[in-house]
Amino acid sequence: MRRNSRSALGIILALTLSAGCGDPVVPIDEALEPFIGTWDAEVILVTSDADTTQVADLMENGSFAINVQESGSYTATLTFGGIPLTEFGQVSVGNGVITLRPDMGQPATSTYVFVTPSYLEVEGPTEFDFNLDGTLDPAVIYMEWRKR
Repeated sequence: MRRNSRSALGIILALTLSAGCGDPVVPIDEALEPFIGTWDAEVILVTSDADTTQVADLMENGSFAINVQESGSYTATLTFGGIPLTEFGQVSVGNGVITLRPDMGQPATSTYVFVTPSYLEVEGPTEFDFNLDGTLDPAVIYMEWRKR
């Protein structure tokens, strides 16, 4: 019986020691590095493709924040009309384009420009129900994000 308990103790000790070694360090994607952190939207304008005079200011009744992790994971929360909508996914960047790939839903690709290292302009195609008829219309979203 002692022999079995020593074997079990040896296995537990080996597993504990190997777990303490941790995962190998994965280098941060250089293109992603400037995006890492939490960003708050200061401007969110959605403009109809069909009628550019139709513009919805989503900051009027809402807010948006996105947190980008070193792993490329993101959490984004859009609050509109007091209702928070949270999305989780992966982000990739390169050649002036940022793509958000939500865990549930279609990828969204936009162009971006850093005005300063902590201020970013993002613009891309989207859909929005301008006349509240339940049908999403093609549109362009323009956002300005400030890093916390």
